[in-house]
Amino acid sequence: MKRALVLMLIILLTIPFVSGGELTYYPDQKAFQAFLSSNATYRVVGGNETWAKAWAYYVDEKLSTVKERGNETLVLVGNVYNNPMIKAFWPKTGLPENASLLPSVIVLNGTVLITGTEENIYMTERAFEELWNPPVESQVSFAVLLALIAIVFMLALRKDKTYAGSFYALTLSLFVLWYLTAQIPRMSEVFLQYFLQGLKFAVGGSPDSPLGAILGGFFMVVRPIEENLVFAHWVLILLLISFSFYIAPKRARELGFIVFGLSFASPMFRNYLHHLDGTTLGLAFFLITLAIISNIPFSPNKVKAFLQTLILSTFTLLTLAINPYLAAIPLLFVMVFPKRHLRNYAYLLMTGVGLALLYVYFGLPIGVPRHVNPNGWRYLARFLLNTALAILVIVYAVIYREKSTKMRGQTPFLMMMAAIYIPLALFIPELLPYCFIILSSLVARMIYILTLQT
Repeated sequence: MKRALVLMLIILLTIPFVSGGELTYYPDQKAFQAFLSSNATYRVVGGNETWAKAWAYYVDEKLSTVKERGNETLVLVGNVYNNPMIKAFWPKTGLPENASLLPSVIVLNGTVLITGTEENIYMTERAFEELWNPPVESQVSFAVLLALIAIVFMLALRKDKTYAGSFYALTLSLFVLWYLTAQIPRMSEVFLQYFLQGLKFAVGGSPDSPLGAILGGFFMVVRPIEENLVFAHWVLILLLISFSFYIAPKRARELGFIVFGLSFASPMFRNYLHHLDGTTLGLAFFLITLAIISNIPFSPNKVKAFLQTLILSTFTLLTLAINPYLAAIPLLFVMVFPKRHLRNYAYLLMTGVGLALLYVYFGLPIGVPRHVNPNGWRYLARFLLNTALAILVIVYAVIYREKSTKMRGQTPFLMMMAAIYIPLALFIPELLPYCFIILSSLVARMIYILTLQT
């Protein structure tokens, strides 16, 4: 008997690793695939800890896209220490109890075990990542949402009496082409941890991070499956494209195509959008914040001005929740737009209090890393290569603009952002995708200044 137990353990530990970390299958991956393709119904039972209940919630929703719920196959999630049903079944595996702490998928005697701990259970997502079967309601909602966004922005841009509407139609066609030819984005390993945090929040646990809280709120509305995250990812990309036209000068919205083109034409920038890792969400909040700064003429009416400031503060805080190193935004805003003191004080107070709460509750990083990131210079060199055209245009515009042409408002704001965050990216490479947007927006502003001289 002891020899059999040792042999079973050796077999489990020597099973070849599959893509996505240390996830293992027993007896093999084909057994799990056979379960997925079978007609047998299933019932998921999670452990009694929040993370096990959360992951069971995901497994249940994911399996429901290809199988019917029922009682033919038990799917047990957790480990022997938090799931009594796994503990009762575990002796049949012939493995020591602590083996259930490893991220694994075990198919035995008509029962499926998905095991692990709070620190590694997310790795078992890789067992489902090739399972792509979006529900009909998700597909319909996705199509309707894309159509609504496109129609709203198209109608709004056509009112500008410029070529903005035509250029926006061109960007839409490029977006559709990109969507039809792109591969399905996958969750990075880091994002999978936020994914688990979101699931925990959705089932009643406490959020561990701002991104986890945002995902949890999302999962309270839609099913927590990869298909819905991918659809949300493409919706965010369309919002990025659409709001690019609203960080261009008001009188030249068509220059939004320059913002879009310079950013999305860069292979490095597009690479940031190839994965599900929170970057697209952060960029969307950032672009909306810039669009508000660039377009809202703050009303002298106190109530209306308060609501406008509240909206700006909200999107600023959402941006900082994803990337807290962008905290200079409100300070630069007050420096560049110093006239409305009451609005500026309210903006600083709202964002300051909100940021302090984020720091206290989630423990966000305070201060800049003291040492250059090991890959900082390499990333910065790639960034400069990918933005060489934008940099040349900015330099040309600065040199050849007429001295009588003053740069006001958004232009110095973007210049100061670029001056701060491009060097800071040496320490925090996660800032580079935001720097693409900053430089592209600045190019549009500088081109507009040059056209005023002709």
